[in-house]
Amino acid sequence: MTSQALLCILDARLRGLFSLLLTDGDSQVTACHDSDELNRIVGSRFYDLCAITLDVAQDMVPVIKTIRELSPETRILLIAGKEDVERIIPLFGLGVHDVLMQPINPKKAITAIQKLLQSGKSEDSAKSTADRQTSVHGGGVDAYRPQHIVAHSAAMRAMISQLWKLRQEPLGVVLSGESGIEFELVAREYQSICGDPNGFLVLLSPSEITSEGLATACSMDRLKEGMPCTFLVQDVDRLTPAQQDQLVDFLRLSKRRYDRNKPLRFVFTVTDAHENGRLVENPFVEEFLFVVPNLVKVPPLRERREDIEPLVRKLLLDLTAIHPEYRVRSINNMTLEWLGGRLWRGNYMELCSYLRQAVTEFSHRELTMTYFTARDTASPFAGSLQAAKPAATVLNKVELRPNKNEVGGSAGGAVSAFTSKSPLATSASPFLSPLRQRLAL
Repeated sequence: MTSQALLCILDARLRGLFSLLLTDGDSQVTACHDSDELNRIVGSRFYDLCAITLDVAQDMVPVIKTIRELSPETRILLIAGKEDVERIIPLFGLGVHDVLMQPINPKKAITAIQKLLQSGKSEDSAKSTADRQTSVHGGGVDAYRPQHIVAHSAAMRAMISQLWKLRQEPLGVVLSGESGIEFELVAREYQSICGDPNGFLVLLSPSEITSEGLATACSMDRLKEGMPCTFLVQDVDRLTPAQQDQLVDFLRLSKRRYDRNKPLRFVFTVTDAHENGRLVENPFVEEFLFVVPNLVKVPPLRERREDIEPLVRKLLLDLTAIHPEYRVRSINNMTLEWLGGRLWRGNYMELCSYLRQAVTEFSHRELTMTYFTARDTASPFAGSLQAAKPAATVLNKVELRPNKNEVGGSAGGAVSAFTSKSPLATSASPFLSPLRQRLAL
C-alpha cells in the first residue's frame, strides 16, 4: 500500500530532496509551509510519516504535541542542525521517533525513512502516546474551541466529543434531532473539526440525490486541489424511495472504494418524528445506519439551557450586523433570564425568528421585557376585542323604560324595548338579538 508523507520544511531545496526520496520510495507527499497549515492538514487525514524542521516555529513543543493529539500513529522525523542539540533533547519525550542532522546524507535519510515507515507501533510507544494525550490539556477534544455553535452545556460538549472521535471515519456522520435544530451549524462545526474551518458546505438539493448527481459532485471534489469538501444532505428520511435506494447504493460502492487521500465527507440529517409523545421508528433510517453507522444525536434547546444566554447574545450581535438600520444593540439581564426559562419547542429556529422580530420591531437600544410582555399578552383577536369594547360599554348604559303601547303589568311589558336613540336599536347590530333573548327570559 502507498504510504502517506507530510513535509513541513521551509527550505525549498531540502523540501525538494525529501520529496524526491519519498516519491522514489512509492510514497505520496503533501507539503505545507508553516505550523498553522500543518495543524490544519494533519487532522484531516492519516499520514504515516511527518518530516518537520526546527525552523517551523520558535517553540516546537506545542507543534509536536498537536501532531501527537491529532494523529497519534504518525511517525515524526525531525530535521535539525548540529547546533540545535539542546532544543532537540526535550522533544524526544513528546513523541519524536527519529532525528536527522544537517547536512543531510541521502543514504542515511533513505534508511531512516524506510525504518520509520516499516516499523509498527510497539506496546510501550502506544502506552506513552495515550499517557501524553491525557496529560496535554486534558485531551485534544478538551482543548478544542467550537467556532460555529455554542457549546457551554454538558450535552453539547458530549456531542462535540463524539464528532471529534468520528472525524476520520469514512463517509461522514448522520445528525439526528428534533425539528428546528441547527443542523447546518453543526455540520460546519464537524467540517472545522475535520481540519477545514474556513471551508464552505456543499448543499446537495433533493434533485441531485441520484447516482449520476452524487458521482459528479464527488468526482469534481477529487479533481480539485486542497481539502475535501463537506457535502450536506438534509432530511434523507424524506427522500423518495428511488432516491433513497440510489443514495444507499452509491455509499456502499464508495465505502468499498475508500480513498484515504481524498476521503468522502458527508453530513446527513434526520428529523425525529413523534406521534402521541412516542418516537416513531423509520425503516429506511435503520437500513441507512448499517451503511453509515456514525449517528450523532443533537440535543434540543430545552436540554441545554446553559447555552441559551450566550446563544441569544450571539444571535443579537449577528442580527444587529444584518439589520444596522434598527436601534436594538443590547439586552438586559432580566430578559435573558426570561428567555432562558422558556420552553422552545421549535428549538434554534424558533429562537432565531423570535429575536429577529424583536430586533426589527423594538424602537429602543436595549431590548427589555416591555416588548416581550406586550407581545405574549397580545392575541390574534386583540383587534376585534378592542373594537367590541365600546359596544359593550354602550350595552351597560342602555336605558330601559316601559313601552307606552303595551297594556298590563306583565313582565314582558315592564322590561320594554330599547329607545330609538340607542345605537344598538338598529337591526344591523350584532348585540341586539342576544340581548332581546336575555331580556325575554
